Amino acid sequence: MILRHITALLLLIACPMAIADSLDMSLNNNAIAFTLNTSAAAFASGNTDLYFGMLYNDSMNSLIDAGLVVKAEQGDTSDMTLAVGAKAVVGMIKNYLPGTAQNVDAIVIGGELNYIFPAVKQLSAAFYYFVGPRITTFGDADRANQWGIHLDYEVTTGTKVYVEYRDTNFGITSTGQTATLDSGSYFGVKISY
Repeated sequence: MILRHITALLLLIACPMAIADSLDMSLNNNAIAFTLNTSAAAFASGNTDLYFGMLYNDSMNSLIDAGLVVKAEQGDTSDMTLAVGAKAVVGMIKNYLPGTAQNVDAIVIGGELNYIFPAVKQLSAAFYYFVGPRITTFGDADRANQWGIHLDYEVTTGTKVYVEYRDTNFGITSTGQTATLDSGSYFGVKISY
């Protein structure tokens, strides 16, 4: 019986990785997050990526997001790139009000600005921000915000390590206040293959 559950779990993890171009895993003392990225060149023009991500923290809050990001063509002389996109976000915030669970969903739009340091090409920094206004936010929420800033270092071709501060929060309809689903500093590894 246990072998069957382990096999099912491994298949759930391995199947999406078969089509992914990169795997990103980040964690801190309270949370863990995974993201799978793949190129959407088969059905979308330009430098387009699809991604799927999951986050879980020790407050039993969870978040699943999936989206599409279009990156600007990177010229030989530019050290800065811009990416814009949209994603669907589905989450659950436990114990925002004692003994309750807030189900929060949103379609958010935003982008990322990435800068590669010219003196050290392996080092880059980025800032991203995604927002979901009232019209695209559902469930127990009436707005959504997700932002982060990170510093990456390419250890070898296709492998990066990074530190990041990220924050995901939702405006709760019943109270009018902002509830944080996850916030904090992370250490991560991104492997491209």
